[in-house]
Amino acid sequence: MTDRGLPDAETIEAVLASHEGAWGAGLRVLSVRDLSPGLGQAAVLGVSAACPPDGRPARWIVKIPGWGHRSLLDSRDSQLARREAHFFGSDIPGLLPRGLATPPDATLVSHDGLAWIVMRDIGTALQRPWTPAAATTTALRTALLYVPGASRPDLLDTPWLERAGYAAYAHHIPAGHDNLDALADDPRLKALFTREQVHALHTCLDAAAELNSRAATLPTTLVHGDLTPRNAGLDADDALVLIDWEHVGIGPVGFDLGTLVSLYRAFGGHGELDEPALLQSYGQAVSDLADTDLRPSAALGFATVHLTWGLHLRLGPGLTAVRQGLHGKTPGDVAPHLDDIRSGCLRALSWASAAGVDAAGH
Repeated sequence: MTDRGLPDAETIEAVLASHEGAWGAGLRVLSVRDLSPGLGQAAVLGVSAACPPDGRPARWIVKIPGWGHRSLLDSRDSQLARREAHFFGSDIPGLLPRGLATPPDATLVSHDGLAWIVMRDIGTALQRPWTPAAATTTALRTALLYVPGASRPDLLDTPWLERAGYAAYAHHIPAGHDNLDALADDPRLKALFTREQVHALHTCLDAAAELNSRAATLPTTLVHGDLTPRNAGLDADDALVLIDWEHVGIGPVGFDLGTLVSLYRAFGGHGELDEPALLQSYGQAVSDLADTDLRPSAALGFATVHLTWGLHLRLGPGLTAVRQGLHGKTPGDVAPHLDDIRSGCLRALSWASAAGVDAAGH
């Protein structure tokens, strides 16, 4: 982790004054808040500013990728610190169809050898409650990510786009096996899964190479790569507004819906989701866009994300954090994290047969 201090109001004001952008000349920074996420590798600052010519207040976000934060996620993606800046510097945002959006006025500036992404604060959209109805709308909007690659096939060859994101955390598989083996000897955790469930989870972890190989053969689409309720919101027109594009890439159809559903409850969603119904809505929508039946492929991509991305995160860094006391030591502190690990893993197991994994050992 770096010792670099976060930019203060004076520095931000000077940097923006030296670059052209929608903030205009003469902007005055009134206050700065550190909004950096606990697991992110970027500095994220909320900036309140008085903007010319009338000095009316405006809210901006300044994001500085690659700030140096590290976490148990231990991303081994060499492009992670640069990909979002590449994205906003490319023509991809302009290719997103109606119904999809990025934060308005996103602009790249450079300071002290680092790229800064400056954009309007879209907190209003991000703070709308997540409900099953919102998830259904999001499933339909997510299908629209198929459009840029269909209209510009060369786009899918862009070298900095992430590929095989479902395998991004496969390096946590050994830790996942170790954590599962340790449950029986931990009084706090031994009731987390039954013996049969532990066996099934080991089986799914061992199936990663097979799952990845199968996913690599599926029809592809542009993917956000980290589509969760924390990184998405519906605006007043029900357009899906997406932030945090560090994992933007190429992936199998169904990928983004799988990440949304996997972390829906953990990241603020209310109510129970009907996963098959959401998948049906997405699969039909993306099939209509492609003018071919992609529903079986979308189902396999969706199930694969549950069993790779979802399991690897929960059984690796997720359980490690609990065992190391990083979420606190009282039952109340740990309970929501254990609830997500248990419910997320069991929902993943429910899709094992759809992904071609015999988790029951038949």
